[in-house]
Amino acid sequence: MPLILGHRGARLRAPQNTLPAFQAAIDHGADGVEFDVQLTKDGHLVIHHDFSIEQDSNGHGFIASMTFADLRALDFGSWFAPEFEGTQIPTLAETLDCVKDMKYINVELKRPLEPWRRELVEKTVAEVKNAGLTDKVVFSSFDYQTVDRIKELDPSLECGLLYDPLKTECYDRRILWPCLNLKVAAEHGVECLHPYYANITYTPNYLKDAHAAGLKVNLWGIKDHQEDVLAKFKATDVDSIITDLI
Repeated sequence: MPLILGHRGARLRAPQNTLPAFQAAIDHGADGVEFDVQLTKDGHLVIHHDFSIEQDSNGHGFIASMTFADLRALDFGSWFAPEFEGTQIPTLAETLDCVKDMKYINVELKRPLEPWRRELVEKTVAEVKNAGLTDKVVFSSFDYQTVDRIKELDPSLECGLLYDPLKTECYDRRILWPCLNLKVAAEHGVECLHPYYANITYTPNYLKDAHAAGLKVNLWGIKDHQEDVLAKFKATDVDSIITDLI
């Protein structure tokens, strides 16, 4: 049975990428969570998906151009429902503490603009190690240079290559080809492939070949109203499913 990971927490139950969403994932039986790490202007690690904050806060601007104090003064909850008014953007440390007892934690590093990549990677890895959670965390990114940097810091850390046919700027396009994706994974020394679920739907031997190569398959992209898709993949040998359906 695959592990079920809450995509940005239980984002259908609470504002995504916030502590209430991560707690809701725990409360509703998820095995783990997936979330996105970014750096503030003054070098703090915060959890947020978009580079800008307009969609899910009462503020405006980009994470990378705002200080941590600026962000913490904003409301990241009332956009979702009135009862979440005053919810703050969480730090990576707070989030790891919240989910530390879960089975599997997917830390996605957002593709930063140079020269932020090195600082983001180094601080994120240090925070996970400080929390004592390296045995539960998989680091993932659409930016394969970020993954390479993690492996340079510590080859023992579990990493996954994210990919999606609609995202072309961040990764090696060869990974979209079933005959080449294992080669790309080997070149980057990763332990996991993180495909959009449709990428493996039309490749009958995808899971068999990946597992034979020693790779986990952690798929993502199953959203609200796709219970049938989730049920289909729960019956497969996929290692984990990152989904909104928590």
